[in-house]
Amino acid sequence: MARAEREGGVLLAPDSGYVQFIKHQNLVRLAATADAVINLEHRPGHFVVRGQRFATVWPPQAAPRLRQALGGAHVVGPHRTLTQDVSFGIDQLVEIGLRALSAAVNDTFTALTCIDWLGENLCKIVTGWHPARVHRDSDGFIRVIAPEPAFDRLVQRSFEKIRQSSLGMPAVMIRELDALARIMAETTSSGQRRVLLDQAAMIDRACERSVPEAADRADVRRRYEAILTLESRLTASGQNA
Repeated sequence: MARAEREGGVLLAPDSGYVQFIKHQNLVRLAATADAVINLEHRPGHFVVRGQRFATVWPPQAAPRLRQALGGAHVVGPHRTLTQDVSFGIDQLVEIGLRALSAAVNDTFTALTCIDWLGENLCKIVTGWHPARVHRDSDGFIRVIAPEPAFDRLVQRSFEKIRQSSLGMPAVMIRELDALARIMAETTSSGQRRVLLDQAAMIDRACERSVPEAADRADVRRRYEAILTLESRLTASGQNA
């Protein structure tokens, strides 16, 4: 990868806008025909500027041939879409939740609903979402390398801004911890659980700093301790190690 970036030919974005869709198989066929490897530097949801770097091709001699076909292998538009951009759905729910938590709106129940659906989406992602970062041709050769959002980044996008906006709000903290517990029950690796534990610990610390009522803090702490217990049980049983 490092060699390709240093020595490869650069493909520039033909248009400005949000990457909405990438035709990976088209790119695989083009790269196979040119006996090349394409390293995409942007994924659906990223904003690209016309004339700026979009991808790298190795060997560099193949770049002129692939440059002509690049525009037909991806779709760029004025806004993001849900077709290939899993982060966009998360960002929409988070935005609704943040607006609900704002002082001008103060709609806690809408924020709680958003957290419920964020948790449900991450339960599906943790068990059934397997994005292909490497795309191969029919002979098994790597032809396209594509960036994809990692699980930890999706968890962070789902919880961090809402956590930061919910200081002093135990009801929101409790709902976030409940969602994290549901996701943890579906995890398939200790690494995934560690990401969830980190989020839970930050919520617990935020509660200690911002919630004045001891009984409310105790409610939040019970949810946090339930997550710790669940993680310990999964680890001790060897499940999804």
